[in-house]
Amino acid sequence: MKKTLLYAFLVVFSGGIVAAFESCQTKDAIPVAADGAVAVADVNRSKSFFDFTNLATADFEFTLKGEDFGRNVPIKSIEVWIGYNNPRVALTAGMTTCGVGVNCAYPNAAYATLPSRLTTPGDRLLRTVTTLPAKVNITAADAAKACDITLASIKSADTFQVKFVVNTEDGRRFDAFQDGICDETRGQTGDCRLVIRVDTKATIYQPLK
Repeated sequence: MKKTLLYAFLVVFSGGIVAAFESCQTKDAIPVAADGAVAVADVNRSKSFFDFTNLATADFEFTLKGEDFGRNVPIKSIEVWIGYNNPRVALTAGMTTCGVGVNCAYPNAAYATLPSRLTTPGDRLLRTVTTLPAKVNITAADAAKACDITLASIKSADTFQVKFVVNTEDGRRFDAFQDGICDETRGQTGDCRLVIRVDTKATIYQPLK
């Protein structure tokens, strides 16, 4: 009999605890994210770098479109900006043969400036794309001209950084994005930038799985 009363008490007591916890839960509405849009670029792997051995005909190509996350934000245009960066980073054996974060040597300069924001006077407007999706082709000569440099001054391991600004039909301009959305590696929701490397072999843009 005593055990039965004890069990009944525990059941009632535990139910009271559950009710108490439920009463403490917030009922405030979760803030809704602001409507917006980003650019998405799909790089042509056969044209994913500027070939240093033949800069005169080298080109970089990608398919550009917009993404509004299903929020019905019509995109009017996407601006394509470009900047020149020559960090002179020398890769050592320790940078290419080390384990995942173990016994690794790291370069003392970045391949491209961070974060992915427009800089002044470094970035120049290359073109504005109004029909989406669109295939965008940038030659090394185009990039050099936009950045006010010569093809002869470009060296191996230099980089050009392509950045995107999204203009919407309702007059808004998105030129700064949360870093979690934009990254050089493919697989993120959107792309705020692409890096064009001057090299003698292709750069592989591998989507994250």
